[in-house]
Amino acid sequence: MDVRTLCLGALMGGEATGYEIRKMFEDGTFSHFQIASLGSIYPALTKLTQDGLVTFVEHEQENRPDKKIYQLTQEGRRTFLRTLLQTRPAEDRYRSDILFMLTFAEEMPIELTEALIDEFAARHELMSQQIDPENTDKPAHQKSNARDENGELKPGCCFVAGLGQAMCDATLKFIRENKQGLLDELKSRKTKKS
Repeated sequence: MDVRTLCLGALMGGEATGYEIRKMFEDGTFSHFQIASLGSIYPALTKLTQDGLVTFVEHEQENRPDKKIYQLTQEGRRTFLRTLLQTRPAEDRYRSDILFMLTFAEEMPIELTEALIDEFAARHELMSQQIDPENTDKPAHQKSNARDENGELKPGCCFVAGLGQAMCDATLKFIRENKQGLLDELKSRKTKKS
C-alpha cells in the first residue's frame, strides 16, 4: 500500500504526531507487516492535509519546532475505508537477512550458523510478545490501534495478532525440531571434506 493510505490507517486509531506514526511502523502496531519511513511519512501527511483528508493542531515546544498533532477528517476516514474496499493487496513478501544468510549455511562456520538460528529464534520470541494485544508492558504507540474508543480489543487486531503469534510459534517449533539436525549435517559434511 502507498504511504498515504498507511498514514490514514495509522490515524484510524486516533490523533498522532508524525513521530508517533513512524513509531507505529518502526516498532509498533504495524511494524511486522508494513514499512513507512520518516522521509515518506511527512510528505504524505502534508499532501493528505492539502487534500483535506487530515487536519492538524500545532503545539509550541520550547527550543524545538512546533509539534503537529494530526487527525483524520470525515473525508479522510471515508477515503481510507473506500481504499480498503477497492485495493487488491500486493503479494506478501517475507524479507530476512538471517534467512538469506542461512541459505548458505554450508559456507559459513557452524558457530555462526548456530548463532544466526538462535538470533532468529530470539527475534521471534520477542515479536510474539510485541504482537500480543494483551501485553501491558508495551509503549503507548504500540497499543493505540488495538483498542476501540471503549478500550475493547478490536476483533481484526485480535485476529491479526493471533495469526502473528501462531506464525511465531510455528517458527520456534520448527527451529526446536530442526536446528540440531542442520548443525549435525553441516558437521558431517565438513568432516567429509577434511
